[in-house]
Amino acid sequence: MRNEMVSKQTTRVTAVSSKLEWQIDQFEKLMKLFKNGQNLVSRQFSCSQAPTIIWELHVYPNGKRDEDIGNVSFFLRQVGLHGTSEPIMTEFQIYAMVQPATRTNVCKDTKDFTNQQGRGKFQVARDKMIQSLRTDGSLLLVCEVEYLPPGSNFSVESTLEIEAIDETDEDDYKDSVQTNLKDMFDNELFTDCVIIVGSKQFKAHRCILAQHSQVFRRMFAQDTMIESQNGKIDITDSRHEAVKALLQFIYTGETIGIENFAEDVLTIADKYAIFPLKEHCEKLLKKCINVKNVTVMVVFADTHSADILKSECIRFISQRHSEILKSAEWKTLKREYNSLGTEILETVVETSSQSFDESSPRSKIMTEYAGSLNHASASSSSLERTTVSINSQRHRLAIRNLEDVDSAELDYPSRKRRRQVFRE
Repeated sequence: MRNEMVSKQTTRVTAVSSKLEWQIDQFEKLMKLFKNGQNLVSRQFSCSQAPTIIWELHVYPNGKRDEDIGNVSFFLRQVGLHGTSEPIMTEFQIYAMVQPATRTNVCKDTKDFTNQQGRGKFQVARDKMIQSLRTDGSLLLVCEVEYLPPGSNFSVESTLEIEAIDETDEDDYKDSVQTNLKDMFDNELFTDCVIIVGSKQFKAHRCILAQHSQVFRRMFAQDTMIESQNGKIDITDSRHEAVKALLQFIYTGETIGIENFAEDVLTIADKYAIFPLKEHCEKLLKKCINVKNVTVMVVFADTHSADILKSECIRFISQRHSEILKSAEWKTLKREYNSLGTEILETVVETSSQSFDESSPRSKIMTEYAGSLNHASASSSSLERTTVSINSQRHRLAIRNLEDVDSAELDYPSRKRRRQVFRE
């Protein structure tokens, strides 16, 4: 035992929250009758502690863009704070209430908002949305936002105390628990399910798998699922090394050696919603980005909603645009993944335009991007107007004067993110 002087400090922070409950009657009909791009806007809502920060929710029953037809698109917009440029970092979630204890999640995210800026778009498939309707056919949407308003004060309270410290190493206990779990997996003690990958089999415990994965939990909880009935899980779309790495992470938290097949591990971690492992793989793959593989990597990241990896790919493309935008790999990406290519180019142009002026080298960059945008999609009217605006208004901060592209429209979700919403 030993005595230790401890300075105990507490920082008092008070976050402000606002909540919207919005009932939309006959929503199933609206999904059929509304045109693509036609939207509903909620009444504005705010909080009495911060009355100048005002929010509104936008819903597109038949999608925002042409490629969104068959989905319901959601945007959250901040419409207060006139005359200030300080962004507000906001945590928000949108969900549909089916019954008092049953909800369908649309999104849960943290983003920074500036005045009049919308953030989205979040997509839910029409079939999934129909399941979220109440018995009378109405849709009850709930939007919760939490943020620190500008000028928030933080107070720090501190005291000095003498504590008696037991020098027993707590890490020994943690290591013991980890070792026991590893033994359970390695020695197949009291297992009650088996994962089959080709000729390989891994015996496991349902309770441990379900604790770490909502996908496994729902699989075992439904009596109609084959996996729940016979305890066998057939995985046909992954290497056995990746599955073993997934199980080792679940049982022990170890990630030793997965850098050799991080893409395979990320894929199966995304499939079974093991998000800490997925994020670790993203950080490993970030280190491997180069001019030759960045286009393949960004498609892979977009497919699996790997936002950390995708952001790093787009940042890399911005820095090395002169090489990448002329490459055969980039042409292949534009041809086969047109929407993703458009998203990348618009993001790069938006980033470049922030410091754009006629005497700056940025003018050359903007011209290059405009040329690339010209070939992105003959059917994308918004993109065509973007290109025209850039070419004709190069000396007047072109991006801010676009006719049909606002900040909300520049934030596309990936296709796989929609699947993630469905799983929730």
